[in-house]
Formats: sequence, structure tokens, C-alpha cells
Amino acid sequence: MQIRSVGIEGAGQLAEMDKHCFSDSWKEKDWQQFLSLPQYRCYIVTAEELPKGFLLISTAADEGEIIKIGVLPECRRQNFGTSILREAFEKWQDEGIRHLFLEVRESNRPARALYQKLGFEEVGIRKNYYKNPQEHAVVYARHFA
Repeated sequence: MQIRSVGIEGAGQLAEMDKHCFSDSWKEKDWQQFLSLPQYRCYIVTAEELPKGFLLISTAADEGEIIKIGVLPECRRQNFGTSILREAFEKWQDEGIRHLFLEVRESNRPARALYQKLGFEEVGIRKNYYKNPQEHAVVYARHFA
């Protein structure tokens, strides 16, 4: 398993993976917009040279936000999500990030279990946050010492 940074040149690949991971996926131009801004970084996890998942993050001061994380459906429950998040945690701590935030669909029990396993705590609800289908978002936070 390898985890590598990807920039704007990877927008097409990210859009393709995103389409397989989410019903409300982003188009290539959306990925390009995010990846052209300095506060956003993206990582791809691969195995046997094939992409398995991605993580898009944003940082500002001592805070980080997980904007989007996806693992291809056929690759779920194989620790790709855990691995990419743990790698990001190490990088963030080295960079002085002390507070992490994310939101997730209320119905996404596997992702919520993963976040809780990794030390995130539920801190709120954003009503009707998601579209396609409409659903509440659960907000999580994790704090480093």
C-alpha cells in the first residue's frame, strides 16, 4: 500500500474515483478548483499500482478539515481509509494542526464507525446538509495534544 500526494494534474483520476464512491460526486473542474488553492491537499492510496481511494483536506492555522474521503466500493473494509487517515494525522501533527473536523452522512454507519475508532467525537448535526439524497450531516471533531 502506498500513499502519495496528488495535485491538479490528478483531477481527472480523482473525479473518476469520486463518481464510483458517491452519488453526489464532483466533476473534474470541481477537483481542479479545489486543488488549485494552496490550503487544499489531496492524497491517493494505491495498492499494486492501482488507485483504491483518496483524501482531500484543507488546513488553516491550527485546524484541519476533511473535505472528502472515498474508497472504491470493491476496496472497502481493507484498511485503505484507515491508512490514509493515519498518514494524514501524522502529517498534520508535524505541521502543527491540533483540531480536525469533518461531516458525514447520518446514514453512513461504516464511515462513522471508522471516525469514532480513530478518535473523533460527534459534536453536532447539520440538518439537510446533503443532497441526492437529502440527508443530515453529523459533524465530528478530533483534537491532538
